[in-house]
Amino acid sequence: MDFLNTVGDTDKSRSDNLITSPDVLLDWLTASNTEVEDAKGIPPSQDDVDALVRFRELAHRVLSYSLENNTVEPDDIQTFEAQIKSSLGRAHLDLGTAPARWITAGDNSHYWIDRFVLLVEGFLSSPEAAKLRQCEGCSWFFLNSGRGRGRRWCNMSTCGNRHKVAAHRKRLLDGDQR
Repeated sequence: MDFLNTVGDTDKSRSDNLITSPDVLLDWLTASNTEVEDAKGIPPSQDDVDALVRFRELAHRVLSYSLENNTVEPDDIQTFEAQIKSSLGRAHLDLGTAPARWITAGDNSHYWIDRFVLLVEGFLSSPEAAKLRQCEGCSWFFLNSGRGRGRRWCNMSTCGNRHKVAAHRKRLLDGDQR
């Protein structure tokens, strides 16, 4: 899920990509405590980064539509499913972990895209996927662990605060016009 949130926008535009180069990708993996050592000496290329960003945006569109109970664009869902099927076809099942998980073959030229596609597929197959929500202020996803509607924002100190400030300003303007 953190991967899907690698944009720096404070709105829904998703125009501020934070994963811009192979070095930035590796830095983000380290900062997010995602395993870097399992790359088995396969450094990401700029083409890998570009493919990851395209997949990230595709996954974001598919998940956003589904959370809003809208119909997913047929081309998007077909491309999303095809990407998952391709990555699963190149992966192998690691039964040495509990629970078992699909992992990317280290000698695979699709290593980097497969790695992230399998992470997204693993999340969607988990019970945690039912807790997925999208921030009302920006485009980020988060897990809502509360009862009922619960959280509305990715972070109360950013998007929640912006919403409260905007609502306060609106009340002040409405009060001045009476």
